[in-house]
Amino acid sequence: MANVVVNTTSPMAGRRLNRDVNRLLAAGYHTTVDDDMTNLDVRLEGPMGTAYEGGVWTVNVAMPQEYPLKAPRVRFVTKILHPNIEFTTGLVCMNVFKQAWSANYDLVNIFETFLPQLLRHPNPHDPLNHHAAAIMKRSEQDFRDTVSMFLRMYALPIVLPGQSKGNENLEKRSSDLSLSDLVSDDDDD
Repeated sequence: MANVVVNTTSPMAGRRLNRDVNRLLAAGYHTTVDDDMTNLDVRLEGPMGTAYEGGVWTVNVAMPQEYPLKAPRVRFVTKILHPNIEFTTGLVCMNVFKQAWSANYDLVNIFETFLPQLLRHPNPHDPLNHHAAAIMKRSEQDFRDTVSMFLRMYALPIVLPGQSKGNENLEKRSSDLSLSDLVSDDDDD
């Protein structure tokens, strides 16, 4: 795996960001990084045993210049139904990103601890998505069923024709498909 080189004004912050991105890659996360490492798109799989199991989301991480002293901005690019995630923008409402961020945390913490915990323990009492919170307060089963429906609509990986199911590098999510992905060459007749 190739190391990523950071282009930043602060050598100390640049080394830390470089280390953290490389740790994320080494941990096996499918990650797309822009040239100056201010934005990362990371593939997140739903935690086992939750309503989100089987889903695959793209999560965008916007790195502030003050990283690691200031928390990154985290948002779901792929639509997700969750009381603490704004449906339209995908912004995540988490205490750790707002008040409790510490320079001791890194990108791996976000994807191995913070986001999986958020998906395991949604909080309908501090919602960004009031619709999801209302469903969850009304009925846990209705909430799981609705999450499952949204997962099937937006977050299931789709293996395109001619690809083996084991080739995860060629998978696309339903939200990433274009019309050309769905139209075969046989339709040109």
